[in-house]
Amino acid sequence: MIGQTIQLSVKAGMVDAFEALVSKLMRDVSKNEPGAIYDVRRIRGLERGYLYFISFPDQDAYDRYMSAPYHLEMSPKATAMLEGEPVFEDLDCF
Repeated sequence: MIGQTIQLSVKAGMVDAFEALVSKLMRDVSKNEPGAIYDVRRIRGLERGYLYFISFPDQDAYDRYMSAPYHLEMSPKATAMLEGEPVFEDLDCF
């Protein structure tokens, strides 16, 4: 399993657009990535803070996702909505 969390903050005024974009991405992953978990939640107490939890069955599945057209289309749009740098944490399975 390949796992990762990503914590990020969205610019003021961009929350609705960001949530629409990420909702579509979650649907695309669910439809196209068997065995993947892709969950994004608002962080309680942080007005524009989000936490991603993603997991893929193996490196090949993760690589397919990273090069999928829907991910490549979404990524620069989402990045433009961020305030500051996201924090990435790689996860080990046990």
